[in-house]
Amino acid sequence: MHRLRATAIATAAVAAIAAVGAPIGSSTASTSSSGRECAKGFTSAVEQYRQTTFDKDADGFNALLAPDVSIIFADGSTLLGKEESAAWIEGFFADPEWTQTLDVVRTTREGCRSGFVLFDSEYTPSPADEPKPLAIGVTFIRSGGEWLVLHNQDSNDPVTH
Repeated sequence: MHRLRATAIATAAVAAIAAVGAPIGSSTASTSSSGRECAKGFTSAVEQYRQTTFDKDADGFNALLAPDVSIIFADGSTLLGKEESAAWIEGFFADPEWTQTLDVVRTTREGCRSGFVLFDSEYTPSPADEPKPLAIGVTFIRSGGEWLVLHNQDSNDPVTH
């Protein structure tokens, strides 16, 4: 009887530990399906971030911004909120001279709640200028079924690891 009780307690403990690792409110069957959808959506949002930058598509880029977005540039200047950030992006993207690369170094995702991408980037202000290396970290959140940029942080120099 004592051995049976110990086995039941151990089984309950294992089940509790497993439950903590599983997303709240999801079954194993639905987790894999929603997990794939979240991963696909996140990958798509990262690519939309890249492509709208390459195309200088301010409307498309600004559609990715969360209402409470913050942007910190390599020089420390900061934009707070979607309205301020979107206005800056519109002006920046209107300049035909600059180019920028965005090479994905790493992505990570926490379920369907948040994701992060690290870009190694070169920003060239004009064809006559030398490229400026940047490390850019972008944090996305999932809100209303969409992946949105919550924070964008630029740092001088390329990504090193």
